[in-house]
Amino acid sequence: MTLFTEVFPVAVGAIRKLNAWRIDVRGGDFATIGGKLSYRLRKVIGGHWVWTSARVVGDVEATPEAVMGVVHTLWKEQPETFKGLRQVVPDSGWTASAQAQADFVSRGLLSDVDGAIRSLLAPRQQSVDAALVERIYEARGWVVKGAPAISVSVFSRLTYRQDLKSYAAQVGDPQKLLGLFVADRTSSLKGEITEIAGPLKESREWLMGITQREEMQALIEKAPDDELVVGVMAGRPPAYNYIVSALKIVLRTKDLGRFKINRQRAQRAVRIEPQSRSQLVKDISGLLKDRGLVEAAFNSTQDSVFVTGDSVGFEAQVKFGDGHIANYDERTILGNLQRHGLYRRVAQHDGVMRVGIVNGLKAGSIERFAGDLRQNLAPFRFGLEVAGEEKANPGSRVELERAVGKLEAERADILVGLFADEIGEDEDDWGSYHEFKSLTVGRGLPSQVVYQSTLSKPYAMANIVLGVLGKTGNVPYVRPAPLPYADLVVGIDIARKKKERLSGSINATAITRIYFSNGEFLRYAIHDAPLEGETIPENVLQGLFPLDACKGKRIVVHRDGFFRGDEKEALKRRSREIGAEFRLVEIIKTGTPRVYASASGKVGQPPKGSAFRLSDTEAFLVSSLPPFKDATPQPLRIRAEPPFTIEEALNSVLSLTVLHYGSVRSPRLPVTIHYSDRIAYLALQGIKPKNLEGNIPFWL
Repeated sequence: MTLFTEVFPVAVGAIRKLNAWRIDVRGGDFATIGGKLSYRLRKVIGGHWVWTSARVVGDVEATPEAVMGVVHTLWKEQPETFKGLRQVVPDSGWTASAQAQADFVSRGLLSDVDGAIRSLLAPRQQSVDAALVERIYEARGWVVKGAPAISVSVFSRLTYRQDLKSYAAQVGDPQKLLGLFVADRTSSLKGEITEIAGPLKESREWLMGITQREEMQALIEKAPDDELVVGVMAGRPPAYNYIVSALKIVLRTKDLGRFKINRQRAQRAVRIEPQSRSQLVKDISGLLKDRGLVEAAFNSTQDSVFVTGDSVGFEAQVKFGDGHIANYDERTILGNLQRHGLYRRVAQHDGVMRVGIVNGLKAGSIERFAGDLRQNLAPFRFGLEVAGEEKANPGSRVELERAVGKLEAERADILVGLFADEIGEDEDDWGSYHEFKSLTVGRGLPSQVVYQSTLSKPYAMANIVLGVLGKTGNVPYVRPAPLPYADLVVGIDIARKKKERLSGSINATAITRIYFSNGEFLRYAIHDAPLEGETIPENVLQGLFPLDACKGKRIVVHRDGFFRGDEKEALKRRSREIGAEFRLVEIIKTGTPRVYASASGKVGQPPKGSAFRLSDTEAFLVSSLPPFKDATPQPLRIRAEPPFTIEEALNSVLSLTVLHYGSVRSPRLPVTIHYSDRIAYLALQGIKPKNLEGNIPFWL
């Protein structure tokens, strides 16, 4: 078997001499200003210009007068964006780093081939109801073994066949466009509609003045005066103003019901199996090789940059109550658990699990469900006693509150809500799940939601049993042995909420989950107060690492995403204060190029634990495989802080992926940060336990 990636070494000979310019900014977003300035310099002066390494970098000679002439124009055309830009000066002592070279190729030189790549991908689109599945690409710069490289990734985008202008006319009320995700028909920009700016006649001259692309100018010129202009937020503020005829609607999962797109067919269509995906990447790389921009992709037969689960010491094994150790297999885990017992059993149930059932189904009896649950709990020496069944309309908060209250009075150990499916709705839209969770989690009552369609699935009862056991304080299984480099493994995350129409965010809560190094859950701690900005303040970090749990310990810290601001330094100060050793690991979930496996001429999914090692501190990790054979796994990007090695960081992540008790399928993320997004969202909705510290994993 050969492992390979969609990452290619840059042919550095293709890069002309690069010149860098420093920008003096007093207010405003540094990266936004640099990026927009680079785009305009390319249009006016020519050549290639990109924003990289906190510099504007170009491959053509330009005088300071010419560059400042462009700046003067931008001051007039886009005063809000560029008012903080004071001057742009040459940086004569600058030398291009490997990252700068990689960024220059991926963001600059590849633009010359963009049209050819789009033409190559265009025939690969397909229809699903009133939607179109498009194949699009993304290129990014990386540093591999100290040298520049770029990745070329292909993915799917689901767009609505009807353009935004036609849809706006159909719905009538412009306010109904707010929140839609859209894409520029003439470029790669995409974002969310955040404002309705009014008719074009009020801003035509201004839009024509700030628009440099000929395609967009032509669209604006021929658009009628009454055409709607909307603001599109693409990442950082400010919003970009667009006429609606220049935009197409991008459909997210949450939008499928609204636009009457069959969810199952859409999900099948957007998947690209490894053989086809790798072939598309190969076709694109062929265009780049013809231009002399890249060399052959990294692969394990020629490059010593690939590692496996075995090579980093990962064994997918778990230990049960009688000491038996077995390989983790989702098909056999429940049977093994029933034969060999719980690793740690909660004694206070006295051998009886009292289950209260909130029945939100319109018809049907709970007897079969209760019987199946009783049968599957029996091997764990738990009898099942139905503490009560309360019928309730899940759409009524009052009825659910009444039902939960009555079952709480019956001293149920856990409440199970049986609800009709909410297919077609966004999982983040407030519904019966959220009403039920807000009433149970807030009272400290363990709870499990079971949807009607789930009851008929073969694996459903295994997941339900694991969830019931875990939520009531039992520990089904742990690692065979503690991690040799840690006493505790801790996950930290922030629940972040964007401000309405303003830059920045209000971070509503921060949470730490602490596990022993054998994977047994110890406790959680929540900081329950609004936090401004992107960084966890030092006083909050101190509270998330309590002295009694962390003093003198070796602690691996899994950060969901990047460490922000001075978080690393704050953690190091905290570690010195409590006599602990912190080993810091960043786990980035999005934007990571894929890894493939090839054997006998067939490309498929790589084994769990396969990794592409960029350096001593960074790697792309295939932490789990998708449930569908025709899907390509999305690796995690793992970054380690020395002296903790990247091999140890990979081992820590992999080892904690087999200990999720909410499902028999191993999650993509370690249990330290698994469900972080979900916990964050629920916390922002006010769904959090009344005890801000505890030892029951309420999020399962």
